[in-house]
Amino acid sequence: MPPVSESRPLRPMQVLSLGMPKTGTASMAAAYRILGYQDVHHGIDAIFSYPSDFEVFMRAADASFPSLPTYTGKPFTREDWDDAFGPCEAVTDLAPLFAPQLIRAYPEAKVVLVEREMESWYRSTAAALDMFFGAVPTFFIEVVEPVIGSCTGPASKKLLQGFYGARTGEEAKANARQRYVQHYETVRKMVPKEKVLEFRMEDGWAPLCEFLGKEVPDVEFPRLNEAAAFKDMEREWRMTHWTNFKRIYGRWVVAAGTLGLVYAAKRSLL
Repeated sequence: MPPVSESRPLRPMQVLSLGMPKTGTASMAAAYRILGYQDVHHGIDAIFSYPSDFEVFMRAADASFPSLPTYTGKPFTREDWDDAFGPCEAVTDLAPLFAPQLIRAYPEAKVVLVEREMESWYRSTAAALDMFFGAVPTFFIEVVEPVIGSCTGPASKKLLQGFYGARTGEEAKANARQRYVQHYETVRKMVPKEKVLEFRMEDGWAPLCEFLGKEVPDVEFPRLNEAAAFKDMEREWRMTHWTNFKRIYGRWVVAAGTLGLVYAAKRSLL
């Protein structure tokens, strides 16, 4: 992973938005951008803009989740996190999967904790998990991506397996509700109350801006359709990877065919 470039400079972390994925993280990311935070990190954006961040997340998962067969237990330092989050003033979406580690790495940051009604969250999460498990996702993650040199899918799946302590999608779904409760309990225990905002999407700008010391903007609070955005991302991700796979695989077919013709020609001369 290359160091942070001049085009993406190191910035002080200001907000750890640690509401679980599927609690409006895309809307929160949009809200932070409206409030002026620079390089707000969200997983969907990173897949296309900064895919090398997922190399960091792969290492972070191995360092953080004992249930993974690749677990190393190697300490993951602030400098390690800075390889992905160093340019960001606010982080969302994937950040909650590493909440304890990020709270320790960036103790100066304020924490925003967004919740959602449990069963509504579970339905959205179960649908998202299906996009990383099963025959078609497994083909793209285990066959297509290694060929084209991408790790976004493998890293994402590893994060989910590690966070939910699961090998399969069904195991992840079975563990999801308990993991949801555990996540919020952990954050509340680790962070002083004065540094945490308990927030719900219907609360709007006022409490968020007061907590962050920002003026209320003269625009409506963003309400993005995260499920639709996720499906669009999945479709574009697969189409892009499949196009690259066919381009690379096609070269292999041509090369193999050429070698076969050369071999046949030599045999005919013997």
